[in-house]
Amino acid sequence: MALPANQRASSGAARSSSTASERLAALTKTAQFYWWVGHMVVLLFGTMYYLKRPFGWKEANWYYSKAYLGALTSYAIVIYKTYGPPQLNLAFVQRLVVDENVEYLLLAFCWYWYRPIVVTLLPFVVFSLFHVITYTRSSLIPLFFPDVAGEIQRARQGEAAGNAASGLSVPARVSKFMGDWSSKYYSPALREVGVWEVAVIGVWLVLGAVTFQTPLLAPLGYFQFLRLRYALSAPTRAAFRRVRVLLDRLLTPPAAHPSVPAVATDLYIKARDYLARMGSMITDPAAAAAAAQQQ
Repeated sequence: MALPANQRASSGAARSSSTASERLAALTKTAQFYWWVGHMVVLLFGTMYYLKRPFGWKEANWYYSKAYLGALTSYAIVIYKTYGPPQLNLAFVQRLVVDENVEYLLLAFCWYWYRPIVVTLLPFVVFSLFHVITYTRSSLIPLFFPDVAGEIQRARQGEAAGNAASGLSVPARVSKFMGDWSSKYYSPALREVGVWEVAVIGVWLVLGAVTFQTPLLAPLGYFQFLRLRYALSAPTRAAFRRVRVLLDRLLTPPAAHPSVPAVATDLYIKARDYLARMGSMITDPAAAAAAAQQQ
């Protein structure tokens, strides 16, 4: 999920002419601040859920539901800020359908509504971690320490000139660390989340439906979500490719272990090829239809 484009301090919020309390009061009147609060709820309560879950499900589930309430709040705010009040026309609905924030809002609502499913919350926690970091360093730290941006800029200029960075204040060091860490790990984290969404959650839901541990509608609805993500998201398509490469290596000759049953290999190949055809139909329906007519 991409970071919102407007994650930067407002032009008037960090002026030295106003006090920190005045700047904070102004910040709390913005929708973006409550968007950040929602992601903080996801991050904190989601983390508590995974820490509490091994020791009992009842108390942990309280944190689970609160984390998803935070997610619903954040996604609702960003969608409203993007599109405004709902409009009763086809063009408005079409814009919503292709927006990943809308897709994740609907998904979060489903997971909030269903009985807790342990694997579903992790992607939301990861997304919220990077959102919280970005907003904190772009809006909150400059609010209390207006000189931080200038310190970091001078330090980077010094590094570019071959001088070691020195003399940064603690807030500037924290901000620089957060920015460097986020830049380094954001893309790898999204790649791993994509694989988690495709392989772990998808398989978990299917097995749960087969064993009557999760509702039958859960995997059906989730696969529709993956279908949309496959059509609209290059990282999701890359995640499918990574999963396919891994399963090919584990289940198909010559890389597969000799103990893998031939029936398992045959079933996997049929399922893989079927999903590949479905993927082609999603990304290029015209080409898929032409290929089908030639067969």
